[in-house]
Amino acid sequence: MRELASRASVSFLGLSNHDEQLSLSQSTPNALDFELDKFVIVNKGRSYTSWKLVRGLLGPTPVSVLNYHDRRVATELRRLLHEQTFDVVQMEGIHLISYLPILRSSRSHPLLVCDWHDVQSELMLRYALYTENWARRLYAMRTASLLGTLERRLVAECDAHLVVSERDRLKLREMTPKACVHVVENGVEANHYSLVETQLAPGRLPGQSGERLKDIVFVGSMDSHANIDAARYFALEVWPRIRAQSPELRFLIVGSRPVLEVRELANLPGVTVTGTVEDVRPYYCGAFAAVAPLRIAGGTRLKILEAMAAGVSVISTSVGAEGLAVNPGANILIADTVEEMARVVWDLYNSHETQKRLSRAGRELVRARYDWSVIGLSLYHVYRGLLHHQSNA
Repeated sequence: MRELASRASVSFLGLSNHDEQLSLSQSTPNALDFELDKFVIVNKGRSYTSWKLVRGLLGPTPVSVLNYHDRRVATELRRLLHEQTFDVVQMEGIHLISYLPILRSSRSHPLLVCDWHDVQSELMLRYALYTENWARRLYAMRTASLLGTLERRLVAECDAHLVVSERDRLKLREMTPKACVHVVENGVEANHYSLVETQLAPGRLPGQSGERLKDIVFVGSMDSHANIDAARYFALEVWPRIRAQSPELRFLIVGSRPVLEVRELANLPGVTVTGTVEDVRPYYCGAFAAVAPLRIAGGTRLKILEAMAAGVSVISTSVGAEGLAVNPGANILIADTVEEMARVVWDLYNSHETQKRLSRAGRELVRARYDWSVIGLSLYHVYRGLLHHQSNA
């Protein structure tokens, strides 16, 4: 939004969860350091109500999509589209598909662009592959099928699509070969996570004052299927091997809303589950490695880019690093088995030179390719191109 707002008039309509404490004003972007024409956040009501669960289990729309439909949001969207004229409307993903008819009926007939953070049907299929609970597996398979149907409709009905990787672009083109799909990668605020900023972050942890770094961090929202599986996989299968070799090390699971399955991991020796933190940078500051041990994933992982920007060496599975322009061995380490992951962590811990090399290369990659200034300009050019093509059609 910041990069687009520096070049065009931008309005924002956001959905908040029923239980969230909003830190931003309902009507003005007080917490933003850039100007928007309109800034509106609407409470979308409770997720996973009994009625939504029943409809999701028996009907054609999965509960993950039903959770995002609310009459108040629909009313506010109609009002905004009536009051203002837009050239482009960017819709954030499959979960907002129920608002398509409203967007299509807008009096200004804007180009409708869907921003795909990942391909949700693929994510659910991967979840079904790794879950040991047969009921969850059946639910995931059915949900993946329903999402696939909605995704094909979304690809066909939008004017253009944004994806975060070439791999996701090809997946959308498989659904609809003539779809207009542009790759605009995920990004981070590189300066916010820079080495100097990280070292100066409030609440900075020990480790940069000459003592050897001993922490391994895994950062992410700890209520998502992918992150829950990754945290449990590393803590239960990989961590005991690392702990046996180096009992002085600590594994920190840093992220908001940890579910019970994640919180219970804190009972393991050397494992800490922080829950929600105000600033992740102090945890990067005390770490010699950030792990992304994902087996279920889609899109690209911001956690990897954040760690690289903070100058922390990253160890990931192949799935975790999917879609990123990384070079294994040069700016990231890849490990796909329990044995490999434990060995790579151990080798990295014992090689300060490798840590320095990966740290430098990771920061260079993020600044050159994944900083928001680079990505925002790319997105702006995509919109200019779409509007130019429309005017000449």
